[in-house]
Amino acid sequence: MASQPYYAPQKSSYPAVSVIIPFYNVEKYISDGLDSLLAQTFQNFEVIVVDDGSTDSGPAIVESYVEKFGGRLRLVKLKRHSGGATEPRNMGLSLSRGEYVFFMDSDDSIIPTGLEQMYTLAKKFNADVVHCEKLYSLPENLYHDAESRKNLKPAAFWPAGDKTFIKEPTLLTENLEKRAVDFCQRWLTWSIWLQLIRRDYILENNLRFAGLICEDLLFTLCEICSAKKYLVVPNVVYLHRGRSGSFMWRDSDHVEKFLTSRLFSLKDGVRYLDNFLNDFEPFAGRPDLRYMLFNMYTKDLVEHLIPIYSQVPIFALDKILRKEFSDGDNVALNSFFFNKMSIWQLQLISAQRRIAELETELKRKD
Repeated sequence: MASQPYYAPQKSSYPAVSVIIPFYNVEKYISDGLDSLLAQTFQNFEVIVVDDGSTDSGPAIVESYVEKFGGRLRLVKLKRHSGGATEPRNMGLSLSRGEYVFFMDSDDSIIPTGLEQMYTLAKKFNADVVHCEKLYSLPENLYHDAESRKNLKPAAFWPAGDKTFIKEPTLLTENLEKRAVDFCQRWLTWSIWLQLIRRDYILENNLRFAGLICEDLLFTLCEICSAKKYLVVPNVVYLHRGRSGSFMWRDSDHVEKFLTSRLFSLKDGVRYLDNFLNDFEPFAGRPDLRYMLFNMYTKDLVEHLIPIYSQVPIFALDKILRKEFSDGDNVALNSFFFNKMSIWQLQLISAQRRIAELETELKRKD
């Protein structure tokens, strides 16, 4: 990623936290997030909302909140629609002044004590990253339902089997090898909006969002492999809205376009992570650790393709892969990706056949 200039104000003018919100055509949701920030018990923060070329009334709604925030809210508009959260996040980061930054999605919200809890813990432990282990999640149709909110239970998006969640704030080991191995066991949700991150740490390590599918995972992998003080906390502060039509899935009806975008992310994501790890021990001298991290990233990309596996015949998959890897330098990567997908297809076909057999047996018994 190309580096971007950062505005570096005098420390005396720093707010404690910069909340960065990328948004595009979310007029239905943006008020919920902004209202939740107005309700915070901790008010030493700024809000930077970055509009990615919205064509609805979302920007006007944000502007209506400027006065309510007493000068602490800034609306920035990108010159062109970028098509994702990357450019808005990087732009917000470049304009931020906070000691810590918090990336919030435009359709989500945070509980009233959320910023206070995270910032208090960040200062207590002098943490580079404060990572909430769990979140609250509600489907869109129940997001404003009072009874559903009363009965909310904390959850993790990707719990690892019978993992035991922490009961008190815990600094991860400073042994980066062990930390990376643990993380690759999928014991921690990697979404960026569950993290409060020290801004100077981001600058010192030239961290940016890469403009790729699963960029949150890439960013978090880099943090895991570089942060000196990485704090995982049991605090549940974020309220995620489960809805369809997000950026990740919106092209799934166009199979070739969908696959090509994932292949691009696969190649560039591994390249980005490889370059980042060059500057950090023990990864610079340990190809086994690097490939472990590469595999975690590629595995997640492959898993995101599950909805279209049954739509892609093997010969069509081969054609798309050969076109994408036409430079001849990625035969191994081509093979890896083809095998991953074809194995999933075979597993699905086998499962479908077994279901059909069971259904036939049940009909015979009836």
